[in-house]
Amino acid sequence: MDTKDPMAEKEPIGPPIRATPYTPPQKGLLSHLPASWVPYAELIRLTRPIGIVIIHCPFLFGTLFAAFISKPPLPVLPRVEAILFIATAFLRGSMVAYNDLADRDIDGNIARTQHRPLARKAISPLKASIFVVAQTAIWLAILAYLSPHCLTYAIPSLGLAAFYPYSKRVLDFTPIVLGLTKAWGVFIGCAAMGVDPISLAVKKNEESSARALLCLYLFCAVWTTVYETIYAHQDILDDEKHGVRSMAIRLKGKAKSVLSLLAVLQVSLFTGMGWFLAAKPVQFAVSCLGVGLSLGVMIWKVDLKRPDQCWWWFSNGTWLVGGSVVVGFVSQM
Repeated sequence: MDTKDPMAEKEPIGPPIRATPYTPPQKGLLSHLPASWVPYAELIRLTRPIGIVIIHCPFLFGTLFAAFISKPPLPVLPRVEAILFIATAFLRGSMVAYNDLADRDIDGNIARTQHRPLARKAISPLKASIFVVAQTAIWLAILAYLSPHCLTYAIPSLGLAAFYPYSKRVLDFTPIVLGLTKAWGVFIGCAAMGVDPISLAVKKNEESSARALLCLYLFCAVWTTVYETIYAHQDILDDEKHGVRSMAIRLKGKAKSVLSLLAVLQVSLFTGMGWFLAAKPVQFAVSCLGVGLSLGVMIWKVDLKRPDQCWWWFSNGTWLVGGSVVVGFVSQM
């Protein structure tokens, strides 16, 4: 009987790089885990929890939006947020594992990713697939516990998430695909708080709220496009060698100009959301200013030719922009 893994590795894509030997973790959290657990901990980026925060931001914004328009009892928001954050940890693990599964033939030829578990064959594609499905199922189960309405918005988002890794083969503007995917958390966050986005769209007396929610969704999508384009500059040289399409490559030499225009669009969408919500003008203006300054400083300061700076601004820019958005919502409550 042929026992060959049906998802066995294909031949590497692109010219090989000069491989460096993998060294198991010698310090930190991973060094204390059983050796058989380490590849899975690496697969979900356990030592880089900032990814959970980044993915969770749209969910957080959605819950704050819903709290603003529905005025729930005080304990509801922190309870929903805590459960959603736990759910996001499983979603993030599923997303990065699925991305690595799709990119396993490419990652082995990229300097930054050559030691990822699937690229170095520490985990089989079949086991990784089971791992992805299990984490996705847990995410959906937690959302169903919060509210069955969450699944109305969570399940369609899986289609966008499934397409994203493969969009790099056919599209130059993959951060936009990822942005539209991650921003879907806004709708799920609303549903978790008992505010149904579809109901907002169909009720005549909720038109302003529906428009505000759409502005927030697009705001998150544009924000993801900005920081993912900065992140993609880490691998721009290797991506060019191996034929991986990216917005960073397409915008080479003019990326900061385009990112600046996207930042203006992002601030405009956030301002539009406040307008439709009839937000308190002074407090919300401070929040808009914070978002604009955070984006402006990030785009101005980052050196797109230095991978270390791209990573720093990708991870730390979240706190600046996201914090300004949170302040904007809290100041209205």
